[in-house]
Amino acid sequence: MGKHIYHYNTHAEKRYFLGPEHHDYYDMIALNGNIVSHTPTGIAGFIATAAKDFYIDPQTHAFQHATIHLKRDVSDKEAGEAPSYEFKPSILKLATERLKGPFADVIKYNRPLRPTDFLDSDSNVRNSVIEMICQSIALFQLDTMTVELDDEDKALIKDISSLNPNFLIAPYFCLSTHRWREWLKINAACYKRTQDLFGKDLPIYLGLLLSKERLNDRDEIIKAISEMKPQGILLWIDEHIEEELQIGEIQRYVEFLRALRGLTATIYNSHGGYLSILLCHKEIGGLLDGVAHAMNYGEHRALIPIGGGLPMAQFYLLSVHSRLRWGDAASIVHPKGWLGAIETYREHVCTCSQCMELIKKAGSVERAFDIYGRSQPVTITRRTGVIVTLDYPTREAKQAATRHYFYNKAKEFRDVEEKDFAALLGQLGEGYDSIAEDGGEDFAGHLRTWHEALRGIV
Repeated sequence: MGKHIYHYNTHAEKRYFLGPEHHDYYDMIALNGNIVSHTPTGIAGFIATAAKDFYIDPQTHAFQHATIHLKRDVSDKEAGEAPSYEFKPSILKLATERLKGPFADVIKYNRPLRPTDFLDSDSNVRNSVIEMICQSIALFQLDTMTVELDDEDKALIKDISSLNPNFLIAPYFCLSTHRWREWLKINAACYKRTQDLFGKDLPIYLGLLLSKERLNDRDEIIKAISEMKPQGILLWIDEHIEEELQIGEIQRYVEFLRALRGLTATIYNSHGGYLSILLCHKEIGGLLDGVAHAMNYGEHRALIPIGGGLPMAQFYLLSVHSRLRWGDAASIVHPKGWLGAIETYREHVCTCSQCMELIKKAGSVERAFDIYGRSQPVTITRRTGVIVTLDYPTREAKQAATRHYFYNKAKEFRDVEEKDFAALLGQLGEGYDSIAEDGGEDFAGHLRTWHEALRGIV
């Protein structure tokens, strides 16, 4: 079965990870380096309580882009001050105290990393720099939580070894710009050196972050990876929105995974949705070994901006395997009469415990569904200084949508484990026919595309 991985992005999400009612709904936790760096003791307590496998993404790629993406506006808008940007405290600490070396120089000189920070004038690897960053980044993943615990903290954590990640991630950088070959060379050097230094202690994984365009350079990338012999790969394709992929793009994605499959024991997609979950199916050779996403968002992720922004509450409609704005979901389920009776709702929309709890509380299916759409006006200031007012979900709506998503994603992983691949493809076709016939092509068209692209894969 493909591993179900959740990104832990803020401490406010803790409620969805902990507790016996949630424990069996996911397999692994992905921690971002900045939250581990900023609150190591709090993360240690969370990980010890969750009792789940986990890994730490050192986020080294974040420092190769314009530094504005690592900053926040600290100006006083009410006083009419012009925008004034400072490095985010978590990024500042991550770079200067944890990753060190050239990452600290990004802060010091206010400029992004360049290939020349790691390569000399003849494009040879600067071994001393590679050695330095491989040491500091591996030790960051291994030691940050434990070294900051005092005796009282240690007494509360029964098994300190539970704070060891399941694997280490070597320093990695994005393959997107015209200088991607240089970054690939740097990635290879970092992986090999990390393997030499720490491979006897833990498996070493390769972070493979690339733009969609780089899939056209598959052969060159695959050749470089074959020489690394990675023990595992964390794949992240920049802004790979599965609902928007065309048939040829899906086939190119599958071909790339097949090529990777012969090079390593484990491949996790760091930001994927139901299409990627389907690719974990054993009948097609398990092209992926697991899929990660965040709570109610993050099934695709743009490389820039750094950070996830504000997760907006949406309604995950299982029949289209996609998160929809509540109004769009309502435009589908209302006309079809799926909110008329609980039996109809359970058959066509959802059977999760969150929905059943809301129906019991509200006294009707329609009133319960409307809870997901409740909002309130919130005024925010954009980076440009423009002040806008948005309808932001109420706390109740946001929590309900997240729990609903949590339960439905678990069901998708179970279905891929238990059902035949042909049956799952058939469900895609049925979902498309059901939704699209009443004008829902915009919300269900991807189901037909997925079906057409995958039906010849076995």
